[in-house]
Amino acid sequence: MSEALLTEGPHVQTDANGTVEEPPFQRLGTLLPGDRIERRPGVFQRFDFHAGTVRVPALLWSRKEATNRLVIAFNGAVRRSPEKDPQEVFQRRTWVDDIDADVLFIADPTLRTDNRISIGWGQGTPGRYAIPAMAQTARLVAECLGIPAAARLYFGTSAGGFQALQAAARDEDSRALVNNPQIDWTLYMEKFVGMIARYSYGDRPTEDIAVDYPDRTSVAHAFASFGHIPRTRCLINAASRNDALAQLPALVDAFPAQKGELSCFDVSLYSDARAGHNPMPRLATTTAINTILREAIDD
Repeated sequence: MSEALLTEGPHVQTDANGTVEEPPFQRLGTLLPGDRIERRPGVFQRFDFHAGTVRVPALLWSRKEATNRLVIAFNGAVRRSPEKDPQEVFQRRTWVDDIDADVLFIADPTLRTDNRISIGWGQGTPGRYAIPAMAQTARLVAECLGIPAAARLYFGTSAGGFQALQAAARDEDSRALVNNPQIDWTLYMEKFVGMIARYSYGDRPTEDIAVDYPDRTSVAHAFASFGHIPRTRCLINAASRNDALAQLPALVDAFPAQKGELSCFDVSLYSDARAGHNPMPRLATTTAINTILREAIDD
């Protein structure tokens, strides 16, 4: 740990349910490979993990009682504003009391104050692909807390779902819960895809990016590359055009055939025309998270 520790008082955060007072923040500075982090019940621990050339913003919440389970949560699209550092945005952190586990929130290093990117899919900058460092951050914290892989649940929606599946692919025996994830980000909205093609790949055509980096653009190709399909529950809104007509076929078309042991990738469809691509509500989401956490105990 390379920087001094600082503890701050409670923060005030506003979410869909109104203004809430959060527990204190403990700022740990920068962690390097080999550093340790300890559970501190009832406190948010904010740190950056520096792996290779990538610095990953992270926030760890530990429940007052130990559960021996860890949810690793990734951001979807981030609403940009000049006064807000995107690397200080950790979506759903006000939900922690509803989740029966410690929670590690990981922000996408691709989103920085010197750009206007809202969705980065962990692509980073040329020479600084961020997904491996994000996955390493999750494994470091899980190992420090003594959480076995089967009790690690990677969670995210939309671009956060893409990142969650990519990280889970690198953590054998782990689980994932994703809602309307991008399976192949090059098939998402042209505006956002173009921004990443320019920023992360030097303005290369997306067709070339997909050919040269199939495991970076498609989680199905990542599963094949790592030879591991995480045990996953994937919730897709059939009323969301891109999710149902582009992302789901991309999963089916590129899903690798597994030899030997059967893998479980459960795709469940629901229909909500009003919500579209927006994530499911808080209660439905935390219920799904806690259900999978209970299944991890029973297995």
